[in-house]
Parts: sequence; C-alpha cells; structure tokens
Amino acid sequence: MGKENVVRVALVLAAGRGLRMRSTHPKALRRVGGISLLERSVRVLRRAGVERIVVVLGYRADEVMAAIKSRDLPVEVVVNPDWESGTASSVLTGLSRIGDRRCLVVMGDHVHEADDVRRLLQTPAGNVAAVDRSGQPAIAMNSTRPNRVRLRDDGSVAGLGPDLDEYDAVDAGLVVVDVQDVLFVNYRARETWLELRQQLLAHGCEMQSREVQGLWAVVDTPETVRALERSMWRRYGPKPTDGIIARVLNRRISGPLTRLLLRTGLTPDLATALAFAVTLVAAGLVATGETWLMVAGGLGVVLGSALDGVDGELARISVRASRRGAVLDTLLDRYADLAVVLALVLATGATLTAWVWGFAAAVGCLLVSYVHAVGRDTDVRLLFRREFRLLIFAVAAIAGFPLWGLIVVAIAANLDAIRGVVLLLRALRNAPW
Repeated sequence: MGKENVVRVALVLAAGRGLRMRSTHPKALRRVGGISLLERSVRVLRRAGVERIVVVLGYRADEVMAAIKSRDLPVEVVVNPDWESGTASSVLTGLSRIGDRRCLVVMGDHVHEADDVRRLLQTPAGNVAAVDRSGQPAIAMNSTRPNRVRLRDDGSVAGLGPDLDEYDAVDAGLVVVDVQDVLFVNYRARETWLELRQQLLAHGCEMQSREVQGLWAVVDTPETVRALERSMWRRYGPKPTDGIIARVLNRRISGPLTRLLLRTGLTPDLATALAFAVTLVAAGLVATGETWLMVAGGLGVVLGSALDGVDGELARISVRASRRGAVLDTLLDRYADLAVVLALVLATGATLTAWVWGFAAAVGCLLVSYVHAVGRDTDVRLLFRREFRLLIFAVAAIAGFPLWGLIVVAIAANLDAIRGVVLLLRALRNAPW
C-alpha cells in the first residue's frame, strides 16, 4: 500500500442525541461495558493503530467536551452547528478538517473490535465498507432495521439501504472513504450518511467490502446495552486457559458481579484492590482459630478467589487491559496467598509443625506462579492453579482442619512445580535460539 493510501485518521460521528435511549444526555456518553461509547471508540481505534481521531459533536457539545477533557481522551473536536439536519452534515464538517486522502468514518453508536478495524484500515482500495455476511449484528436492534448491503461477485458494494429485498450482508458501521470522492458528491439538506454513501455508489465511485469477524453491535436502546454487556462478558470474560475450578465455580460468581460493576464505572485496578482486601479480611477471620469465624473466613477465601477474576473481566470488556494492571494483580495475588497460608498456620496454634508445612505451602504457591509466568510462551501448563489452592485452603478452614490444608497444598504444589520445571527445561532445550 502506498503512503498516500495509508489510513491514519478516523472521524467519529458523535453529534446525535439518541432519542431511543430515553435520556437527555448525549448518546456518546452512554456507558457501555464500563466506559462511555465515545471512550470505547477512542480506545478501540488507538489499539487498531489510528494515529489521529477527530470527533464531530453536536447535541450538548459542551457536556461531551467536558467529558473528553476529564478523561484526557487524545482526540480533536469539531462542533457541527447544523447537526440536526442529518448525519451527512456531520461527516462533511469533519472531512473538511481532515487533510488526508483517506479517512475512516465511524458511527459513534456502534461497538467494534480493534482487529476488525485494523483489517479494514489495511485494505488498499479507495472506499471500503465493513460488512457482516451473517446478516445481523451481534445484538439485534429493537426498533430499526440494519442497513442491508448487496455485493457483486468480486466483493464490491452494488447497493446499500434498509429496504433492499435481496442482499448479501449488513452494514457494520465502519467505512474507509476517499475524502475527495465524498466532498465532490452533491449534498442535499437533511441528508443522512447512508444517503451520502448511496450517492457515492450512484456516481460510480467504487466501494469494496471487508467482512467483520469479531463482535460488533449497534447501541440503540437501554435494552440493547444490557444485552450487549451480557454478550461482552461471554466473549471476553472467561479465558481459554481457565481451569475446572474457574469454569465451574469462580466464573459463576464473578460473571454477575462483573456485569453489575460495569454499570458503576469501577476500574479494574480498584477491583484488584477489592479482591485483595476481601482475601485479607477472610484470612484474618481464619487466623482466629474460632470455628464459626473460620467457616466465614473460608467462604471469604472462596469469594476473594472469585473476585480475583473480576478485574480481568472488567479490563477486557472495557478495553482497559494493561501490563500495569496485570503486574499489580500478580503482586497482590502473591501477598494474598501468603496471608492465607499464615492464617492457617496461626489457626493451628502456630506450632513448629504448622510453620514447617506453612513454609512448604508458601514455597509451592510461589514456585507454581513463577514457573507459570516463565513458561507463559510455551506449551507448559501447570495443574495446581491458584483457584485450586485457595479452594483447598478454604475447605480446610471450613472443615476445621487447617493443618491438612497446608499439607495438601505443600505436597501438591511443590510436585507440580517440579513437574513444570522439568517440562519447561525440555521445552527450552528444543526451542530455537
């Protein structure tokens, strides 16, 4: 792709009110998956490699600009005073400020994944529309029909509109355009972005298609938001590497909590701190050695283990996953593990036997975590995962046998760590330099 065809800038249409949201606030500020629609678009675009983002505002522009400033979003703002005349006016207002030959136009009330945006940007054709051949967005809209797309055999767009009887795909709300093509099309008052694209086709401007492969949706109503957040959790919440305890127990607890916390705006780092605090309180209850307090503490350890998955779920769903957050989570997990081990030692009366087995259990916990981190890029997978260890600790506390919890974890964790080291050394020996 020549340098002149590289797409470096995106235009986000965020001028509308969104009457179907049944709110007086701008639609761009509607929270979806823990962050506003506008912030989600910006984060996704940046992850896709877009260097410059221009946002077109209209309805209650001052309120949106204040939100942009408070969140320190890296965008340029253009206000369209004629935003009520139709989305085409917002597109033209924004494109007049672009300067580049090609530009990505993003519907501000659509949700996309960075990989789909990246693939669209890499398509060399002048005008390119993202389409979904499945014929329906991930979340069905309640009150409007999706824009239908008729394609030719070569994948180019032959027709576009909600009333097409014969169609091959639906419009996914992302379009790369040749700026000059759009600016040269005759513009009529009260015209929509859809009608402007129809004019492009009518004037003989070629438009290729690129199929989306990930989750995308149109945020149309409050009901759509709730359905979308459920779909987001199913897609981004559980991880392929989840063990049986995570799948059977922890995710069943963390899932509803995550979907609830998404509406509060709680950050992943605060969720990490919350899980750590719950585990520390639970460890304190176990350390008393009192029967019913140990039962409560054991249940608290299970809750803390489940909450440990909430921060990652929040981060992935809200597009806020970061290396800093992962490091913080890992460090606090190790401190929490040691706190539970110490609590079980104290619950036994802090005998010499308890200290020995406690030391062995602590070493096993740390070694399993270390081997897992070192072998992250290999096929080495350890069996005695953190959620499994904490469950054993919890059961031992609830049953009133804290020493046996330490013994089981000490033996199993260290054996698993030794097994992991052997497998890791083999993998590294066979790896190319």
